[in-house]
Amino acid sequence: MQMEELLKRYEPVQGETLEYERQLWQARFSPCGKFLVGAGYDATIQRWTVKDASFELLAPLTGHNGWLQCFAFVGSDDRCVSGDSWGGVNCWTYSTSEKSEPLWSVTEALAGWIRAMTVSPDGTLVAIGGNDAVIRILSTGDGTLVREIAGVPHEIFSLAFHPGGKTLVAGDLRGTIREFETATGKQTREIAAAGMYQLNHMQDSGGVRQLSFNVDGSLLVAGGMKDPDGGFAKGSPVLQVFDWTTGEQIHELIAGDSQDGFMYDAWFHPDGFIVGVSSAFPGKGKLVFWQPGDETPFFIGTKLTNGRSVALHPDGRRLAFTMSNSANANGRPLKGGEYSGGTAKIHILGMPDRAVTASA
Repeated sequence: MQMEELLKRYEPVQGETLEYERQLWQARFSPCGKFLVGAGYDATIQRWTVKDASFELLAPLTGHNGWLQCFAFVGSDDRCVSGDSWGGVNCWTYSTSEKSEPLWSVTEALAGWIRAMTVSPDGTLVAIGGNDAVIRILSTGDGTLVREIAGVPHEIFSLAFHPGGKTLVAGDLRGTIREFETATGKQTREIAAAGMYQLNHMQDSGGVRQLSFNVDGSLLVAGGMKDPDGGFAKGSPVLQVFDWTTGEQIHELIAGDSQDGFMYDAWFHPDGFIVGVSSAFPGKGKLVFWQPGDETPFFIGTKLTNGRSVALHPDGRRLAFTMSNSANANGRPLKGGEYSGGTAKIHILGMPDRAVTASA
């Protein structure tokens, strides 16, 4: 399909905007399509009911400590799991209209910040990784430890199960992607995400920030920053696509300039193109739709900046673009004796010409 045809079919249209008083790291539509669920910097799970023309904010789910940077739905069940910066993991029923206690909790699932989480295709396992460079695989049924993968040399920033369920991939700070057997934890190979790491003025900069497979598992997309420069997210967002059979990088997209930061979220649309979102300094970052192999994206949302995540509704007609809405930075003066923190916006984007393949 030509770029003009792709743009005509998928160019998003701005719809409702949801606002929340604290920053959200990501927000996803539930598999049933009836809820939008977000992970917050205020240690809460925020939820909205999804209707045809409106969203209603429900009571938050509370029970975490620290920032929530990752969560995942457990198959088609009415459950999700979430991990915080203190190393805790909780499992929830997300459809309840009231506040509720976690179904189960593991307060020290990792020794510190959990930065990555993924659920196995069959919904029975959740893998977590983070600053302690250990991968742990837990049962989604009760949180018990199923397997530990130690010996990874660097912090883990991204995880993904292969659609077949037999292997797990992890992306680390130094730009290395490792494949492990799910059943044994044995490492089977390493793949370099070239240019996603740099030692700059004694600072480790970069990392593989996102990993995602296409539907049949033949392709893997990795997101991060090309040629990162220092600790202030100065670099160009990048997407790299790998042939999963050979492990070779077959496509790369530099998705912005050196101020557009990290590609924090990226995944394959059911129709084969990649949806990605980047963020860095206030007012920077982009939403892109890219057909792998093309030199440029067929859509660039330059007004949709500071994106943390982007999610597709099961009906294929709506996206939820979550952004950090913060003009503050370190060193800004206090207002009324308090530091003014960031907030979040979720832009609901419509793709009305998309042929519907599923219903909410």
